[in-house]
Amino acid sequence: MTPHKETTKEPIGDIILWPTMKSEWSKNSTFQLIFSVFDYDSALYDPLDVESSIVLEGQEYIVKNCVENFDTNTKNITAWHVYNEISRIYKRSDLTLNNNQDSNASKDQSYGVEDLLKAWIDGNKLGFSYEVHGNFDKQSTSKFDSGNGKEMLSKITELWPSAVIYPDNKKIRVYSEDEFYKDNGRVIDFPRDAKSVKTTRDSQSIINMIRCVGGKHEVQHTVYTGTGGTNANGPTEPVNGDWTPVIQYAASFYGIKPNDQQLNILRAQIRLESGGNETIPQPGTDPDGDGSGPALGLLQFKRGTFNTYCREPYTNILKGFDQLIAFFNIPNALGQINGVTGWSPHGAPITKDKLIISPPNPWGWPFPDVGEGHFSLGQTFGTHPQDGVGRTNGFHDGLDFGSVDHPGRDVHAIHGGKVQDIGYIAGLENYITIVSNDYLICYQEAFLNRGDITVQVGQEVKTGDVIGHRDTSHLHIGITKQKNLMTALKSAWSNDGTWLDPLQVIRDGIGGKETNDTVGNDTTTESQEEYYFQPFMVVDQKSIDEWGEHPGPDLVDERFQDADAMRKYALTTLKPDPDLNIEVTLQGNSFIPVAGEILRVLVRDKYSGSYKTVGYKIYPEAKGQDNQITLNNSKATILDYQNQKAKRLQEALEEQRLRVNGLANSMDQQSKSLTQIVNDKKETDKNMEAVDQNIYWMQNGQHNLITTMTGGTVSNEKYNGSPVIEIEQGTLRSNEFDLNSVSFISSHLVAKLNATDNSISATTYVEFLKSDGSSAGESKVVHIVNNGVWQSAGTVNIKVPTSTTKGRLVFNVSGSGKAYVSRAQANLGYKVTDWSSLK
Repeated sequence: MTPHKETTKEPIGDIILWPTMKSEWSKNSTFQLIFSVFDYDSALYDPLDVESSIVLEGQEYIVKNCVENFDTNTKNITAWHVYNEISRIYKRSDLTLNNNQDSNASKDQSYGVEDLLKAWIDGNKLGFSYEVHGNFDKQSTSKFDSGNGKEMLSKITELWPSAVIYPDNKKIRVYSEDEFYKDNGRVIDFPRDAKSVKTTRDSQSIINMIRCVGGKHEVQHTVYTGTGGTNANGPTEPVNGDWTPVIQYAASFYGIKPNDQQLNILRAQIRLESGGNETIPQPGTDPDGDGSGPALGLLQFKRGTFNTYCREPYTNILKGFDQLIAFFNIPNALGQINGVTGWSPHGAPITKDKLIISPPNPWGWPFPDVGEGHFSLGQTFGTHPQDGVGRTNGFHDGLDFGSVDHPGRDVHAIHGGKVQDIGYIAGLENYITIVSNDYLICYQEAFLNRGDITVQVGQEVKTGDVIGHRDTSHLHIGITKQKNLMTALKSAWSNDGTWLDPLQVIRDGIGGKETNDTVGNDTTTESQEEYYFQPFMVVDQKSIDEWGEHPGPDLVDERFQDADAMRKYALTTLKPDPDLNIEVTLQGNSFIPVAGEILRVLVRDKYSGSYKTVGYKIYPEAKGQDNQITLNNSKATILDYQNQKAKRLQEALEEQRLRVNGLANSMDQQSKSLTQIVNDKKETDKNMEAVDQNIYWMQNGQHNLITTMTGGTVSNEKYNGSPVIEIEQGTLRSNEFDLNSVSFISSHLVAKLNATDNSISATTYVEFLKSDGSSAGESKVVHIVNNGVWQSAGTVNIKVPTSTTKGRLVFNVSGSGKAYVSRAQANLGYKVTDWSSLK
């Protein structure tokens, strides 16, 4: 025995009450000694205290809890294995100010088991070392560069759920399952070797098929924004290596507009098949051995298959555009790929008609028999106040075709597109707007009667089609790139670039000059969030054949950017067989369990099997005590993974809640927020109700309803200057307080348990009472965490049951050890009052 600060070593076997000595181990969890010592007037008794070091069978343990009983002259000792002292190694992240300029700081990092051990243990001053037994693939996670050594070990079991940490004193040993679990040929025969064998079988845990969903990232794509079809040229080559606009253009010939998910899958299929290389062949001259030759090109069509679906004149298998024309000619083409595996097209082609793509959308005149004709000054576009028309700012936003200089009744479309709107506005009279790829064209002031308009909203119109009959003195045509007429009309009297000169646009279009109205120019760059790889299923077919399909929840893990790495990891999270947990109570303590040993268990003639030792309780020198072993065949699953994530979230929320309890200035609002997250996870009902609650609390809630707590004894300890009550087993109850017909109350106390294992537990809640003293129910029970430190506990916004007149605060303790309570309070209203503000 030696405290950390001493170097002397003394044998304490003479003062140990050996029948009480118990050694406990549980995989990746408990590793401790529990025993009592007696004061035989030995010089060793008094020095034995917390932080004393004890060595048993070559392993060192540190006393973490010492309960001295003066009436019996004994001490109850709990000592943890020395490897827990790794929590005293603390690694802090680099807070260099210019460090925030590192673009990789927020990205996931890739770690191996040894990387984490090395980062924390190399160069430590406490004598820790490490070993890694077995193979562990690297895993990706958010940057992890700070925390204590125990948190580092928890990170290892989080990233590698099958890892086993089994130390040898201060040597941290991390094992893979195949390295840790060993069969030494030992057998437990019931009833010869064991008093009892209890088995628990559970098929609810079977999971033999899950969907893997990996990480996402922002990707810039060039997307096609035109209407498509055969009357316009579009992109037939990738833009900066991006096939997206070519996909969209090819799909438009079949009336298909792929959504973002479909585009993601098709892009993933292209990456899988060819990496975007439109000329790449499948390796080998005839890789399938059927005489069909290699697959070729962007989507790796076999030549015969391509010939079935291609359309003239787009028959070059080494052209990506031609392959996409063939692809969309397959029935339900987008439903035949998944972006993860190869594909095999099937179904009769939709059409074998020749695909004719016309020149770009042409331009023309509204009265073709006249053509361009001539215009007077007041009819033309632009700013010319000298024309005598008297327009605001002297600006004319279009071109007028008069009935004298441009005779004719039928109004012809000057450009193809889709009819967007037909309406009436005073001054414009009945009007038509037609939208093409880059332009909105408004035909106005020509139609006194709605019946003179001969097209419908949504109708596709080609250049030269008759759209109406003029029955006024002139037709006004306005052209703008603003696709919203009401927005464009705000600039009707302002030459700010919104309205374009129709005469110039039509002339340039007829003359073949670039008008930016071909599909090839209707592209833009968009940022889209995409998966690094398409979600895919992982199944254990052998398990399905034996037990049927047992689907599990999606494995969603944004650490993964590679599908193969995630597939390997996902296979380790499946649970193909039912769980079998075995608890064995041995005959006495002569059979000594070994951590990680695979034992064969025989139970009469009923069954036999080999199972892993995952926990034990050993009584080394206690006659009449029976050693116990826990065996199972289970492994970490997707549910363990998700539960682990939920636990970490809960711990983070609890830590935040405890911090908030110490911040008096922000207590009011954050207490409600944390109650929503941790307790109710609901939004407050209505704003007015919250206001009413706050008013009521301000008027009534700042009085502490608790005046006494009975059932314990006054402790010598203090909590921030406040009295402390201590209790071993039993119940503390407050005075009964009147509820005064209130709808909501809140409770709070601070508590501490003197143990960090499961030997003691405590809960607190509010008990409601009827007028006759009988119980009217309880509030939500809050559990006290066994962490040996002061912590806040309680519930806010507790709804008071009907027929309730009184209440009292209850604190229950069970197990061995002491609990300490201070600052117990209950308040009328929806929240608790800061202790310093109580009246």
